[in-house]
Amino acid sequence: MNKFFLLSSLLIASFGAKAQSSFYTLIQGGANIGFANEGYTGAFSGYSASFVFGKNYNDRAYLGLGVGTEQLKGNYQTNDPYHAKVGEIARYDRQLFPIFVDGRLPFGEFNANSKIGMFANAGYAPSIAAKYDKGFLFKGGFFYLHENPSNIDWTVSAAYGYQELAGNRIDIGKKFQHQQFNISVGILLK
Repeated sequence: MNKFFLLSSLLIASFGAKAQSSFYTLIQGGANIGFANEGYTGAFSGYSASFVFGKNYNDRAYLGLGVGTEQLKGNYQTNDPYHAKVGEIARYDRQLFPIFVDGRLPFGEFNANSKIGMFANAGYAPSIAAKYDKGFLFKGGFFYLHENPSNIDWTVSAAYGYQELAGNRIDIGKKFQHQQFNISVGILLK
Protein backbone atom coordinates (compact mmCIF):
# COMPACT_ATOMS: atom_id res chain seq x y z
CA MET A 1 0.00 0.00 0.00
CA ASN A 2 2.87 2.38 0.78
CA LYS A 3 4.39 1.79 -2.66
CA PHE A 4 1.04 2.49 -4.32
CA PHE A 5 0.65 5.73 -2.32
CA LEU A 6 4.19 6.83 -3.21
CA LEU A 7 3.72 6.08 -6.91
CA SER A 8 0.34 7.87 -6.99
CA SER A 9 1.81 10.94 -5.29
CA LEU A 10 4.72 11.05 -7.71
CA LEU A 11 2.46 10.81 -10.76
CA ILE A 12 0.12 13.54 -9.50
CA ALA A 13 3.09 15.81 -8.77
CA SER A 14 4.55 15.17 -12.23
CA PHE A 15 1.34 16.14 -14.02
CA GLY A 16 1.04 19.26 -11.87
CA ALA A 17 4.61 20.20 -12.75
CA LYS A 18 3.95 19.87 -16.49
CA ALA A 19 2.37 23.32 -16.66
CA GLN A 20 5.41 24.91 -14.98
CA SER A 21 8.08 25.62 -17.60
CA SER A 22 10.68 26.67 -15.01
CA PHE A 23 10.58 23.22 -13.36
CA TYR A 24 11.21 19.73 -14.64
CA THR A 25 10.08 16.25 -13.66
CA LEU A 26 11.99 13.16 -14.71
CA ILE A 27 10.59 9.64 -14.43
CA GLN A 28 12.97 6.90 -15.55
CA GLY A 29 13.73 3.23 -15.24
CA GLY A 30 16.61 1.08 -16.30
CA ALA A 31 19.07 -1.72 -15.76
CA ASN A 32 22.13 -1.95 -13.51
CA ILE A 33 24.94 -4.18 -14.74
CA GLY A 34 27.53 -4.76 -12.02
CA PHE A 35 31.18 -5.19 -13.00
CA ALA A 36 33.34 -4.76 -9.88
CA ASN A 37 33.12 -5.29 -6.15
CA GLU A 38 36.35 -4.47 -4.31
CA GLY A 39 37.58 -7.36 -2.16
CA TYR A 40 35.13 -9.84 -3.65
CA THR A 41 34.71 -11.93 -6.77
CA GLY A 42 31.31 -11.37 -8.35
CA ALA A 43 29.10 -8.36 -8.96
CA PHE A 44 25.41 -7.59 -8.64
CA SER A 45 22.94 -6.66 -11.36
CA GLY A 46 19.32 -5.61 -11.31
CA TYR A 47 16.95 -2.78 -12.08
CA SER A 48 16.43 0.82 -11.02
CA ALA A 49 13.59 3.34 -11.16
CA SER A 50 13.70 6.97 -10.10
CA PHE A 51 11.68 10.16 -9.88
CA VAL A 52 13.31 13.61 -9.96
CA PHE A 53 11.73 17.04 -9.50
CA GLY A 54 13.77 20.19 -9.87
CA LYS A 55 14.52 23.56 -11.40
CA ASN A 56 14.91 24.02 -15.16
CA TYR A 57 17.33 26.86 -15.93
CA ASN A 58 16.08 27.79 -19.44
CA ASP A 59 17.02 24.35 -20.83
CA ARG A 60 20.71 25.17 -20.22
CA ALA A 61 20.95 23.29 -16.92
CA TYR A 62 18.76 21.22 -14.62
CA LEU A 63 19.12 20.78 -10.86
CA GLY A 64 16.76 18.62 -8.83
CA LEU A 65 16.13 16.24 -5.97
CA GLY A 66 15.35 12.59 -6.67
CA VAL A 67 14.20 9.40 -5.00
CA GLY A 68 14.33 5.91 -6.40
CA THR A 69 14.30 2.21 -5.88
CA GLU A 70 16.86 -0.38 -6.90
CA GLN A 71 17.04 -4.16 -6.74
CA LEU A 72 20.45 -5.86 -6.88
CA LYS A 73 21.11 -9.61 -7.06
CA GLY A 74 24.17 -11.74 -7.61
CA ASN A 75 26.67 -14.24 -6.25
CA TYR A 76 29.96 -13.32 -4.61
CA GLN A 77 32.88 -14.76 -2.68
CA THR A 78 35.70 -13.16 -0.75
CA ASN A 79 39.18 -12.62 -2.22
CA ASP A 80 40.77 -12.71 1.24
CA PRO A 81 42.76 -15.98 1.52
CA TYR A 82 42.64 -15.76 5.35
CA HIS A 83 38.87 -15.37 5.60
CA ALA A 84 37.05 -18.19 7.41
CA LYS A 85 34.69 -18.73 4.47
CA VAL A 86 37.22 -18.50 1.61
CA GLY A 87 35.90 -20.13 -1.56
CA GLU A 88 32.32 -20.21 -0.29
CA ILE A 89 29.83 -18.67 -2.73
CA ALA A 90 27.21 -16.44 -1.11
CA ARG A 91 24.07 -14.86 -2.55
CA TYR A 92 23.29 -11.12 -2.49
CA ASP A 93 19.63 -10.11 -2.92
CA ARG A 94 18.90 -6.65 -1.52
CA GLN A 95 17.09 -3.41 -2.31
CA LEU A 96 17.99 0.28 -2.05
CA PHE A 97 15.98 3.48 -1.58
CA PRO A 98 18.34 6.20 -2.88
CA ILE A 99 17.73 9.91 -2.20
CA PHE A 100 19.97 12.04 -4.40
CA VAL A 101 20.72 15.37 -6.03
CA ASP A 102 20.39 15.33 -9.84
CA GLY A 103 22.38 17.76 -12.01
CA ARG A 104 22.16 17.85 -15.81
CA LEU A 105 24.08 20.01 -18.24
CA PRO A 106 23.27 19.85 -22.00
CA PHE A 107 26.33 20.73 -24.06
CA GLY A 108 25.47 19.86 -27.65
CA GLU A 109 22.64 19.58 -30.16
CA PHE A 110 22.09 17.15 -33.01
CA ASN A 111 19.18 19.23 -34.36
CA ALA A 112 16.50 21.57 -33.00
CA ASN A 113 14.75 18.74 -31.12
CA SER A 114 17.60 16.67 -29.69
CA LYS A 115 20.37 17.40 -27.21
CA ILE A 116 23.22 15.54 -25.59
CA GLY A 117 24.72 16.33 -22.21
CA MET A 118 26.34 15.20 -18.99
CA PHE A 119 24.65 14.40 -15.70
CA ALA A 120 25.63 13.45 -12.17
CA ASN A 121 23.72 12.08 -9.18
CA ALA A 122 25.07 12.01 -5.64
CA GLY A 123 23.29 11.00 -2.47
CA TYR A 124 22.57 8.40 0.16
CA ALA A 125 20.40 5.30 0.43
CA PRO A 126 19.01 4.99 3.98
CA SER A 127 18.04 1.64 5.42
CA ILE A 128 14.24 1.86 5.57
CA ALA A 129 13.54 -1.84 6.24
CA ALA A 130 15.30 -5.14 6.91
CA LYS A 131 15.72 -5.97 3.20
CA TYR A 132 17.18 -2.54 2.34
CA ASP A 133 20.90 -1.77 2.39
CA LYS A 134 22.31 1.67 3.14
CA GLY A 135 25.24 3.67 1.83
CA PHE A 136 26.52 6.58 -0.23
CA LEU A 137 26.10 6.63 -3.99
CA PHE A 138 27.38 8.40 -7.07
CA LYS A 139 26.29 8.07 -10.68
CA GLY A 140 27.65 10.06 -13.61
CA GLY A 141 27.48 9.83 -17.37
CA PHE A 142 25.82 11.10 -20.52
CA PHE A 143 22.21 11.61 -21.54
CA TYR A 144 20.35 12.12 -24.79
CA LEU A 145 17.19 14.26 -24.73
CA HIS A 146 14.61 14.26 -27.53
CA GLU A 147 12.21 17.18 -27.17
CA ASN A 148 8.63 16.90 -28.46
CA PRO A 149 6.34 19.88 -29.14
CA SER A 150 3.87 18.45 -26.59
CA ASN A 151 6.34 19.13 -23.71
CA ILE A 152 6.65 15.40 -22.94
CA ASP A 153 10.24 14.67 -23.86
CA TRP A 154 12.01 11.34 -23.67
CA THR A 155 15.55 10.68 -22.57
CA VAL A 156 18.12 7.89 -22.60
CA SER A 157 21.15 7.83 -20.33
CA ALA A 158 24.27 5.73 -19.83
CA ALA A 159 26.31 6.09 -16.65
CA TYR A 160 28.97 4.69 -14.36
CA GLY A 161 27.70 4.13 -10.83
CA TYR A 162 29.36 3.60 -7.47
CA GLN A 163 27.26 2.35 -4.57
CA GLU A 164 28.30 1.61 -1.02
CA LEU A 165 26.25 -1.35 0.21
CA ALA A 166 26.23 -1.72 3.97
CA GLY A 167 23.98 -4.43 5.38
CA ASN A 168 21.82 -3.60 8.35
CA ARG A 169 21.18 -7.17 9.47
CA ILE A 170 23.54 -9.11 11.74
CA ASP A 171 23.80 -12.08 9.36
CA ILE A 172 24.87 -9.84 6.45
CA GLY A 173 27.47 -7.69 8.23
CA LYS A 174 29.39 -6.97 5.01
CA LYS A 175 30.21 -3.70 3.33
CA PHE A 176 30.57 -3.69 -0.44
CA GLN A 177 32.11 -1.04 -2.69
CA HIS A 178 30.00 -1.91 -5.72
CA GLN A 179 30.56 -0.49 -9.20
CA GLN A 180 28.04 -0.76 -12.00
CA PHE A 181 27.04 0.42 -15.43
CA ASN A 182 23.52 1.86 -15.69
CA ILE A 183 21.32 2.30 -18.77
CA SER A 184 18.02 4.17 -18.26
CA VAL A 185 15.09 5.35 -20.34
CA GLY A 186 12.58 7.93 -19.18
CA ILE A 187 10.27 10.85 -19.80
CA LEU A 188 11.03 14.47 -18.98
CA LEU A 189 8.21 16.91 -18.33
CA LYS A 190 9.01 20.62 -18.33
